[in-house]
Amino acid sequence: MSEVQSKSNGMATASLILGIVSIVTGFFGWLGIICGILAIIFAVVAKNKIKADPALAGSKGQATGGLVMGIIGLIIGIAVIIIAIMFVSAVVDAAGSQELQDALRDLENMQ
Repeated sequence: MSEVQSKSNGMATASLILGIVSIVTGFFGWLGIICGILAIIFAVVAKNKIKADPALAGSKGQATGGLVMGIIGLIIGIAVIIIAIMFVSAVVDAAGSQELQDALRDLENMQ
């Protein structure tokens, strides 16, 4: 009786871990984007290794999970950056508005 031993794929594990980290850190912007990109790259490399060596098939779920979570983390990171840019833009626009200048002048005159 021969027992087939499944090998572990380190790239798939790294992809899964980076995918999880990318979702958690995605709310901090750039860090989530970097981890998401790395998770996607590692997942693609792991899937190619799995295709080449069927003994690594046990790691296919980890690679797929890392790919999906990496994409989600990347999207979250990009969304946070876009929202932050929009917020800063709105604040800068409001700071330069005539209404704000008038309100500040009125406050100065009240004192």
